[in-house]
Amino acid sequence: MAACRKAVVNEKSDQPQRFADATLEKLLAFCVEPRSLEDIAAELGVEASNDLQDWLESLAFAGKLQRQKGKRYQVVSVRAAVGMYRRSRGYGKPGGFVVPRDGRILTIDIPTGLEEGAQDGDLVLAGYKEGRGGRRDGDKRERLSGRVLSIVDSRPNEAAGILEYSYSGQARVRLEGYNLPRYAYLQPHETHHTKAGTVVRVKLHRKPDSKGRTRAELLGSIGSIDNPQHDLDNLIALFGFPGDFDPDALREAQALPAHPDPEEFEGRVDLRELPIITIDPKDAEDHDDAISIEQLEDGRTRLGVHIADVSHYISPGSALDEDARFRATSVYLPGKLIPMLPSELSAGLCSLHDSVDRLALSCLMVFDQAGVLQRREIVQSVLRVRRYLTYEEVLPVLEGKGSCGDETVDKLLVDGRKLADLLLQLRLKRGAMMLEIPRPHVIVDKAGLATSVEPEHHDIAHNLIEEFMLICNEAVANFLLERGLPYIGRVHPAPDEDAVDDFEEFCDELKINPPDWDKPGGVQAFLDDVKTRPGFQAIHFALLRSMARATYHAGPEEHFALALDKYVHFTSPIRRYPDTLTHQVLTEYLGVGGVLRWEREATGLAWADGSNGPAGKPKRDGKRIPGFERWEFSLPHIAAHCTERSIRADKGELAADQIKVLRLLLPRIGEAMQGTVISIAGNSVIVQLDELMAEGYVEFSELTDGWVDVHKFWVHYETGAGVRKVMLGDRMEVEISNIDLGSRSMRLTPLGSFAQQPTWSRGRQKQDRRRKPERRKRKRR
Repeated sequence: MAACRKAVVNEKSDQPQRFADATLEKLLAFCVEPRSLEDIAAELGVEASNDLQDWLESLAFAGKLQRQKGKRYQVVSVRAAVGMYRRSRGYGKPGGFVVPRDGRILTIDIPTGLEEGAQDGDLVLAGYKEGRGGRRDGDKRERLSGRVLSIVDSRPNEAAGILEYSYSGQARVRLEGYNLPRYAYLQPHETHHTKAGTVVRVKLHRKPDSKGRTRAELLGSIGSIDNPQHDLDNLIALFGFPGDFDPDALREAQALPAHPDPEEFEGRVDLRELPIITIDPKDAEDHDDAISIEQLEDGRTRLGVHIADVSHYISPGSALDEDARFRATSVYLPGKLIPMLPSELSAGLCSLHDSVDRLALSCLMVFDQAGVLQRREIVQSVLRVRRYLTYEEVLPVLEGKGSCGDETVDKLLVDGRKLADLLLQLRLKRGAMMLEIPRPHVIVDKAGLATSVEPEHHDIAHNLIEEFMLICNEAVANFLLERGLPYIGRVHPAPDEDAVDDFEEFCDELKINPPDWDKPGGVQAFLDDVKTRPGFQAIHFALLRSMARATYHAGPEEHFALALDKYVHFTSPIRRYPDTLTHQVLTEYLGVGGVLRWEREATGLAWADGSNGPAGKPKRDGKRIPGFERWEFSLPHIAAHCTERSIRADKGELAADQIKVLRLLLPRIGEAMQGTVISIAGNSVIVQLDELMAEGYVEFSELTDGWVDVHKFWVHYETGAGVRKVMLGDRMEVEISNIDLGSRSMRLTPLGSFAQQPTWSRGRQKQDRRRKPERRKRKRR
């Protein structure tokens, strides 16, 4: 792994320093004392704009600047970390603690009086010292001790949650969200006999009650957790998904024509005679990408990836742009789509329907017989899709078992598969990896009940589109960096050393050889080796837990899973704002006369517009686009916002799938089922049932009434028959004992060999009874 990291760094070091990086160095040197926005703008020689303010705020979120009184900013001069403040519960200790966003920094205890007004759920900047917390974490390391320096971002003032009542009749609301307290407490008279399980909206007070708990005021009810038709509205409220579009954005969208005007074709490359197809899921509501394949002389292949030209209709700073930025992503729930763009665009002008003219940005790439990229270009185009196809229609053609009824399209698909196979081989050879983590695809009826649950497919039809989108996104990333254009990358850090050690220890327990992290392709070779092993998907879950989440970042960084040091999102501008932004940047560059061409060597082929000649050396002239500084200053804030929104969307989609599946299982409480252990979380073992891919939990107390020793990937515990172990990948027979729709959880009871055997049966007072196994820590190879 170290070798891979070194290679990435070396390649980056050859790139000129980016504008934002050079500006940051100047800023940090200037802000050794508190500075106002106006002072900073004057020092940097830029306008004191909202975009500069957003940039400074993004640096405060990152812990590089501290926001002072009077809207001034100063460099953080002590050891500090940004993290979520939480009030302590239990432990017999007042005060709170901060969980740093940087996982390498331990939990920071905050004594009473040093929280600077921070409340449960606030994002704070905390200074710290080592070894002064008085408590230890799960690895027996001393926690840190510190104080809150400033509140970076206050928790929301309003939230939605599920109403509960305690045995004493105390009304409380269970809240969802990383930046919210777990519970908010209501006054008894406020609930007006509202039924437990109702999803309600509350106002959160900053001042806690006499017990240090978050106080709330009931604002209204949203829906009942018992009614399946309320599920999606409930989840939309719980996860804070956006509702109606901004009125100004909607007016802009409704003012657009149903089809592009022929006058808009001027200056575009006309690709309407080129056989172009779209391939999407059968229930897809938006179609923003299409492909074309041409066989050229000497065995070369030209791949065209054509993406709806969203930037033609959404200009930077418009109401549509601002609303899309706020939404950041479309959200796909069973039976409901929450689009990022109004339907006039997402299902109309920017959806590549067949047999109609549409505007696009086309990335045209030429590959040799080995699948190596020889040239690439991006042009503004007008196209007409020849056929809209589903994955189900394409699969038989790719397998040689059928036809889609059009010989030209059949040949396109067969040629496309050959190229996709080459691209996949090259991707895996350079070190990319492919995890198989099945997710349920839930189909619901009008009553909101699931009618079928199927695992999402990953076959050669899906792989064809995936490979073409990946290579296109990589090509666009290279264009942006070569031209010095504003760049918002998709990054995925490599596992840290502790995660690697934990996973290799897991491999030791399974008696399998761990991955060769430093060898390109070593991780994928490991995954291939374990594919025939029973329960191999649990190993994929374990590897996934060993890695950090992919995020957006203002600038190029490593994408570990793809084995790339530069990668952006470009191919889905209807449903992801980073893609929309990338389109806007490229459109601005093309609009000032920029040319997006590159070739490894002269090929003798004409370019898309019919011209000939070499591509020439790329010019780093990106600064000439309008508002270049505005782009650079706004990117860190946009990247952080889009990351948070995409994570929230993922969690909401999983929650929607889970509640629909659990409703199917409600009549089956008490049934025995088979499943696989896929995770260790909190005080429970997480089991995925074979049927419906439903997930439930087995509490440690169901396994033993003795001691438990918890590892990231397994648990040792004491039973009457001796020390036992349950780990990821183990098969387990369980009984569904309870389903709580409010928390979307299913409690399971172990059966058979995992059923609890009381420790008292062995004579707990014996001095020679077996002790907990000592935790080992492997040395890295």
